[in-house]
Amino acid sequence: MKNYLIVLLLLFQFGQALAQHCCMNDTMIREIQFPMTERDTETVFCYLNNEWIGVSNDMVQADSIQKAEIKDDEYGNRAIFFTVSPEYLAQLKSKIREMFINFDPRCEFPGGNGKLKEWLDENIRIPEGYKGNERVHVGFMVMPNGTVTDVKMLRASKNDEVNAEALRLVNALPKFRVKYYTPKKMPIRMAVPISFRAAGGIWIR
Repeated sequence: MKNYLIVLLLLFQFGQALAQHCCMNDTMIREIQFPMTERDTETVFCYLNNEWIGVSNDMVQADSIQKAEIKDDEYGNRAIFFTVSPEYLAQLKSKIREMFINFDPRCEFPGGNGKLKEWLDENIRIPEGYKGNERVHVGFMVMPNGTVTDVKMLRASKNDEVNAEALRLVNALPKFRVKYYTPKKMPIRMAVPISFRAAGGIWIR
């Protein structure tokens, strides 16, 4: 069973992009990130001696694993629990302290955030008879499952119809793709600018 879990661990790791910053030889390295797929949002968390310390599964040497088990953690995530020696756990903790890892969640519109503007442009309904050019800002919350909630105006227009359309538009957004790097998944607060311009008008950024 142990060998099976180790093989499964390696399969999970294969193809996973780690959104993290690493500091190596005084050089900052940042991985190029491509638009996420649904599969990319799946994170397998690794616990050592029932403790999550931020190591990725591939950092755990197979010959150091005394026991391996797959089960849900306290947050409901399917996770891998390894039993290792206290000495090896201390080594990994020391290694983690020497690295700069960004554990901020990654939140992305399906197809990449560049697609968000396309979606807004395709779905916006300019109020009838609207004159002018302006930009409003709308805040919203993305839940761990990607749904959009708590939509509100951050910078509103003096035109109530514009505000109503901006709120309608954001409330209609499809689910975002969210990848977490910590087991405790918190909602993510976001904001988006929305431009309104009269038909035939020119928007100057």
